[in-house]
Amino acid sequence: MATILAPAMAAESISAETFANLPLLSAKRLTGSLTAGYDSNYVGRGLVISHSVAEGDSSEFAALKLNYDLGHKQQKWSIDNAIAYRVVSSGHTMYGPQPYAQLSALGVRPRNVENEFAVLTAVKYSGEKGHVSFGHEFVHGGLLGAFAKHFRQQSASCVNEVYLETVWTPAAWAELGHTARLSFQGVQGWWFEPYVTFKAPIIGQGEDVKMAGLLTFAMSATANYFDEGHHANANGAQAFWIKLATPYFATKQFIITPAVSFNWLGSGAQKAAKTSSLRQAMALFRQDGSTLVPYRNFAVVGSVACTYKF
Repeated sequence: MATILAPAMAAESISAETFANLPLLSAKRLTGSLTAGYDSNYVGRGLVISHSVAEGDSSEFAALKLNYDLGHKQQKWSIDNAIAYRVVSSGHTMYGPQPYAQLSALGVRPRNVENEFAVLTAVKYSGEKGHVSFGHEFVHGGLLGAFAKHFRQQSASCVNEVYLETVWTPAAWAELGHTARLSFQGVQGWWFEPYVTFKAPIIGQGEDVKMAGLLTFAMSATANYFDEGHHANANGAQAFWIKLATPYFATKQFIITPAVSFNWLGSGAQKAAKTSSLRQAMALFRQDGSTLVPYRNFAVVGSVACTYKF
C-alpha cells in the first residue's frame, strides 16, 4: 500500500486562521487523491514474483486515498483511509499449464496469486519533523493472501494486520521511516519495513519544484511469520531494494511519477526457492525444476504512476 500511495501524500493547504474556525464536520477538512499505475513486475513487500509463478510479469494498480483532518491545527490529528486494487495482468495459473497434469497426478496443486484488494484505516499525528500512524489493513489476494490460503490452509485468501508507522524528517532532503505490522488473522506474525529516503529538486526550487528526485533504500523482514513445516519462506530478511522515483508535477493537482527499483532476495525468502514443493515434485519426473521458484533473486522493476489530488 505504501508504494502505491507514495506519490499522493501532500494535501492542499488553506490559511491557518480559516482552518482553525472550521467546524469538526466540514468538507474542507477532507482531502484525497486518486492514483493509477503500472509495474513491470508484481512486487509484494519487496519480493519480486517469478515469471513462472504468475505466467508473466506485469501488474496494474489503482488506489483511492482520503484524509480527514481532525485537529484545531491543520495536519496534526487526522484519519487516513485508502482502498487499493492490483491486477496480476499476465495470468493466474502458478507455474503455468505445462506441468499441471503431471503435478496433479502427484496430488500437488499449483497455487495461484490472486488479484490484490486492500483497505487501510489509520489515525495519524503529524509534527514538524514527521508523523506517527496507527492503523489496520485488510488484504485479500496478492502475496499475503497466497500465504494465508495455501500455507495456513485458510478458507479465503485474507489477511488482517495492525501496524505502527513512524516517519522522521530531520532535514528537507532526508526521511527515515519504519513500519511494524502484526498480522493476527490469516497468518500470524510480524513484518518489519525500515527505509531511508533522500530527496532533491531536479527542476525548480523551493515551493516551485516541477520535478523531484527520491532515492530510497529499504528492506523487509519477518519474525514468527513462517513455520518450518511449510515449503515457504523462513523468517528473517525477505528483500532488499533501492528505488529511484522522479515525480513530475504537471500541475498542483496532477503528478506523474516514473520509477525504477533494484530488488534483491533476502536469506529468509531464499529458503522458498530451495524447498519449493513443486520443484521437488518435478524432480520425480527427472525434469529440471530450477525455474519453478517463487521469487527472483534479483530484478529490475520499472513503474509509472499518475496521481490526481483533490
